[in-house]
Amino acid sequence: MLFSVKKEKKLRTVLLPILLLAAALCILIAASASLASTNRERETEILSNALERSITQCYALEGSYPPDLDYLKEHYGLTYNSDRYFIDYRYIGGNFRPNTIIIERD
Repeated sequence: MLFSVKKEKKLRTVLLPILLLAAALCILIAASASLASTNRERETEILSNALERSITQCYALEGSYPPDLDYLKEHYGLTYNSDRYFIDYRYIGGNFRPNTIIIERD
């Protein structure tokens, strides 16, 4: 009987730290996933703001909206990761603001 109590106590001293470590690891993984998701959303928001700012700046300086994304890249310094994002840019005409949609690629 005494032997099993010692064995049980020893098992607790080994098992408890392992369980605490596993719980801490699970919390860390969940926090990391949440942070990554927040970063992706923020990155998309920054790209959207940069795109809108470039379009507005072009119209203010030239009096017409840019005909395509390449024009914004060449003349207004718009840069983005085209492997990660697809920008659907619909030019309507010089005096109509283009429709833009930013799509995150998988």
